[in-house]
Amino acid sequence: MIYYLPAVHSTREGWETLAKLAKATQALFSDELQLNMSRLDFFDANMAAPLGAILSSVADRFNTVRIVDIPRPVETILRKNLFLTHYWYKSLEDNHNTTMPFRRLRLSDEGEFEEYIHWQLTGRGIPRMSDAASRIFKKKVFEVYQNAVFHSESSLGVFVCGQFFPQQNRLDFTVADAGIGIRENVRRYFNNPRINSLPALKWALEPNHTTKSGPYPGGLGLEFLRKFARLNDGKIQIASRYAFYELSRGTETFANMTVDFPGTAVTIEINTADESTYILESERKSDSPN
Repeated sequence: MIYYLPAVHSTREGWETLAKLAKATQALFSDELQLNMSRLDFFDANMAAPLGAILSSVADRFNTVRIVDIPRPVETILRKNLFLTHYWYKSLEDNHNTTMPFRRLRLSDEGEFEEYIHWQLTGRGIPRMSDAASRIFKKKVFEVYQNAVFHSESSLGVFVCGQFFPQQNRLDFTVADAGIGIRENVRRYFNNPRINSLPALKWALEPNHTTKSGPYPGGLGLEFLRKFARLNDGKIQIASRYAFYELSRGTETFANMTVDFPGTAVTIEINTADESTYILESERKSDSPN
């Protein structure tokens, strides 16, 4: 099978582009997928995470995946972030240290993800934070990973990738899985198979809403990050099945997607031009005079 991939931006249309790829290949079994990128004039590097999840699902059905005819600028960035090394391309040195490399993590690789976040967020223009605020920020990013591990039911693992754009003052990174999606978890929780994707996503984003009990984070782990994104003038995106959410420049958007995006993906964009210093509210209170 030959599939021509068009431009992939980190927008609702970009997520739908990848969802169309998943739909077109869902019946492919013990065959070959030739992903032709000759028509692709742009690819947001963080979108390698959901693309990797989709292609891993294709390969898991005993298919061979080949990526061919890649425009040179796209090939360069996808070799620098190591995505293409999974498809028989050689890596390229990232001399400017702008990539957050593509990783496929097994469900037991919590320590590796923690180390990834620690090193990849260091020196990339993250706004100043107190030690306590920095720990909480990284913990909440880690909860996004834990959500993918414990809620997705995906045997394929979790996929992560990102890109630092110093001239555009932004750092984008995405965590994706190839699991059952938020809708299915919410349907099971309410024992209601009629709940659609968008209402399920809206419910899951409400504070303290969770479909899981036990010691691990139950919800998406995003309430803190949403507050940070508003203060930072950054962005958060979530794509899951037929639902899409975006918080950008303080404005929230919920939208239906026209194609079923398998699993769940979360993108966090940090505004690196932010000159604020972030401390926790509890630290402010402890510093207040009695």
